Amino acid sequence: MKETCIACKKQTVSVINTDSGHLCYNCYIEKKDKKNGVKKPRSNEEADIQTEFFNNVRLVFPNIPDKLIFAVPNGGSRNKIEAANLKRQGVKAGISDTILLIPSGNYASLCIEFKTEKGEQTEAQKEFQQQAESNGNKYVIVRSVTEAINEVKDYLKQTLNKSV
Repeated sequence: MKETCIACKKQTVSVINTDSGHLCYNCYIEKKDKKNGVKKPRSNEEADIQTEFFNNVRLVFPNIPDKLIFAVPNGGSRNKIEAANLKRQGVKAGISDTILLIPSGNYASLCIEFKTEKGEQTEAQKEFQQQAESNGNKYVIVRSVTEAINEVKDYLKQTLNKSV
């Protein structure tokens, strides 16, 4: 039998009986998490854009060697021990999300930073951009899959080696 959740007012069979009335399972977990200080996971729009970009790379750029365009796994949450190990192994904050390791024109590589429409670079990302650009690399910030694909197309137009 369906019951009405006292929090969201939805009809559901997944209910928890409380002193105040029926709570659907989702509202119960949300209330419990708030009480315990657990934050709701946020959607990661930047990761979604980057994922979709990589879903299209092979289709749009079949001649790019697959090991020469890659994501840099610097983001994400880690426990303190794992973070310390990665730091000792050379992981650096601020490195661009994706690197295309093919020289083109006057550039050694293309560094791509994915951002949302309102996303801004961190200080570490700005520092990496400055270092990358001052050492002969192209650095771009993209805010959509289409923009990322167009940046790679424009970058590769400068390549003397037309096999890419």
